[in-house]
Amino acid sequence: MTFQCYLPRSSESAAIGAVFVTAGGVRRFIPDHFLAEAELSEQGRLLRLTYTSCTVEVAGQRLAALFDDAIVGRLGTIMQSPSTSGLRDQPG
Repeated sequence: MTFQCYLPRSSESAAIGAVFVTAGGVRRFIPDHFLAEAELSEQGRLLRLTYTSCTVEVAGQRLAALFDDAIVGRLGTIMQSPSTSGLRDQPG
C-alpha cells in the first residue's frame, strides 16, 4: 500500500500557503509569502524550506515536484508518513 504524502494545490484553490500535517494529525499553515528560500539536496531526497519564522525539512523521494511548487509560491499539503519522521519543524 502506498501513502500519498503530497497533495498539490489545485489551480482553483483560494489557498495562500502550504499546509504541513504531522503523523498525529496536527496541521500547520504557513503563508506563501513567508518562504525565504527553498533548497533541494541529497540527490533530491531532502527539501529544506526556510520561512521567516522556521525551517521545515521534508525527507523522501521524488521531491522535485514539491520544490517546483514551492519556488512558484503554490506549495500544497505535505503529510508526514505514518511510518517515518520525515517532517521536522525547527525554530528559525
